[in-house]
Amino acid sequence: MIELVHTNDTKIVESIVKIEAEAFGNGGMNEWHLVPLIRHGRVYVARIDGQVVGSVQYLLDWENPRKAYMFGIAFTQAWQGRGLGTEFLKQSFRALAENNIEQVELTVDPNNTAAVKVYENKLGFVITGFRNNEYGEGENRLVMQLALTNQFD
Repeated sequence: MIELVHTNDTKIVESIVKIEAEAFGNGGMNEWHLVPLIRHGRVYVARIDGQVVGSVQYLLDWENPRKAYMFGIAFTQAWQGRGLGTEFLKQSFRALAENNIEQVELTVDPNNTAAVKVYENKLGFVITGFRNNEYGEGENRLVMQLALTNQFD
């Protein structure tokens, strides 16, 4: 199900951008953001019957090169709510751990209680901070972290 995107494949990029627009509107990832992430970060896609149905993007933390920041995750509406995203994230965490990443950090809207519950209860993230006005006035974010060490032994 999980596939690391190695190259700037136009069809994959278009699929991810479409999924991002569906999930986040104008706040979604576009080609200008996605291509550098493919080249210099980690972008994974989920495929079902050959079709890209989801994506997650990671950046390496320069302050702590054993930590990855989860830039974003999105799935097509047709595949949301089925547990696919949770399994996909677990597979991406395994791939990161195989590349010596020990910790994953993300930020999430504190009002997105469904996502917070998934991150805490199904994936094991803990809330480690709060960033006021992270993306502009009123755009607050919870900081959550997951230790990958000993998860895949």
